[in-house]
Amino acid sequence: MSAEVTADPRLAERYGKRAVALYLACTTLIVAVGLLGPSVVVLTLTNRHAWLPSYWFDTKPNDWLVSVLIYIAILLGGIGVWMALKALKHGWAPRISRLVALGIGTTAAVTVVPPMASGDVLIYAAYGRIMTLGGNPYTTAPADTIRLGYDPVIAATERPWQGARSVYGPIATWIQWLSSVVGGDSMQLTVWMLQLSVAISLVVTTLLLLKLVGPNLPARRRVLLLGMANPLLLWSVLAGAHNDSIAVMFAVIALVALRKHVFLAGLLIGAAGATKLSIGLVGIAMLWSLRADWRKMLYLCGGGALAMGGLYGVFGLQAFQQARSQTSFISTGTPHKVLLSFFNLFLPNGLVRTILAILAWVGLIVVAILLTQVMPKSLIPQTHPDDPVPAAVRYTAIYAVAWLLTAMYSLPWYDVIAWAALAAMAASKVDGLMVVRTTMLAIAYVPGRDPNARQVAASLSDSLEFFSARLRDTICPAIELAVLIGVIVWARRGGAQWWPYDWPRRKQKAVPEKAAV
Repeated sequence: MSAEVTADPRLAERYGKRAVALYLACTTLIVAVGLLGPSVVVLTLTNRHAWLPSYWFDTKPNDWLVSVLIYIAILLGGIGVWMALKALKHGWAPRISRLVALGIGTTAAVTVVPPMASGDVLIYAAYGRIMTLGGNPYTTAPADTIRLGYDPVIAATERPWQGARSVYGPIATWIQWLSSVVGGDSMQLTVWMLQLSVAISLVVTTLLLLKLVGPNLPARRRVLLLGMANPLLLWSVLAGAHNDSIAVMFAVIALVALRKHVFLAGLLIGAAGATKLSIGLVGIAMLWSLRADWRKMLYLCGGGALAMGGLYGVFGLQAFQQARSQTSFISTGTPHKVLLSFFNLFLPNGLVRTILAILAWVGLIVVAILLTQVMPKSLIPQTHPDDPVPAAVRYTAIYAVAWLLTAMYSLPWYDVIAWAALAAMAASKVDGLMVVRTTMLAIAYVPGRDPNARQVAASLSDSLEFFSARLRDTICPAIELAVLIGVIVWARRGGAQWWPYDWPRRKQKAVPEKAAV
């Protein structure tokens, strides 16, 4: 069900030039808002070192100004990705070196300004600081440390996360600790180290995908335009310095290792899961791609269990319990949140949450089954008959898209796992639908911070607060539901069946003919 390439040099060049222009325009607007300094969009970073990144001017910009500029940036970025896909469909063939320069250049530009929208990176820095002070971020919240005395890094965290203990894996925690060691009592430098780790992970992931797709030039162009040059990821993941990209990087390294060293691949996917548990989707995809060889399945499981058990064992069982606690949350912006609010009017909250959790799991399975029948092939060549990597990448794309569209808790930066896999897949209608999803969800989380938090540099006006709330709790769930329906309709029109398997139906046994008398 891949989209056919229809060569048209004029259309290809037109769409391609516009895509690059929009990529650059989106990046320019993001950087411009960052340079304006702390606002309802840009985070406030304390203990600043004037000559070290991040860089900004204290202009105290208007809340509507910075918000609208970011709305425009995200829209331009989404349109740019759509145009890039159209250009590639018509045979656009830019130089690989230019696309690499575009990706690295835009990534670097966003990295040198302060993080924006979500205050998550401030809590990352606080967890690292707690660890450098001898504490355990899985049992100690920033608020617990604040009560013991003032600390410039921990005090800079924003509500409502000051009372939250870490839900991230040991690898993420060690990166936070290392950033804190380098940054010391400067939130600016600590956060920039975290931004740098995210930027590096995006670049490394893309370079590894280039290695996997090999010399195929159209495939390499697709990887670059949907990978580190993708403006939707630059905003959703890099501008917020979200550590999901680090987990994805470990998962892609595991996919590279899967071709020759299955046990090592298991260790690496365990390390990815020890960064963020949701990356286990890739482990399931890898396992399913090996289903014809039970020995290799055992090697993969053994490596994953050893890595996960060893890494989580360092911090104890509470680290794993904290990491899995997020699976019961329901985020604003999902259709589940709307259903929760409605059914809570006449049903107990616990019962409604249980029902929604069951529906989410059933939905994930159904969507995955449908996509398995129509999703196009991977662009990664099969180096030998038993090479499981192309299938593993294909199943990763399927499971990631199905999870994102049906999960109760879904945020724009979670989409990095789907885009990493889709970048190495042949084109399909899923690409465009994911552009719509990521764009809308990213817009819905602007400004993305608690307007009453003391650290927010500008007050959020009542009008902007009302507007952003309606984007998030009304318009976004409707668009997300429409995308889910669009994926299902596309799959069904492509011939996908709801249940294409023979089991659990029993095949009727043949009745032996009676012997002639």
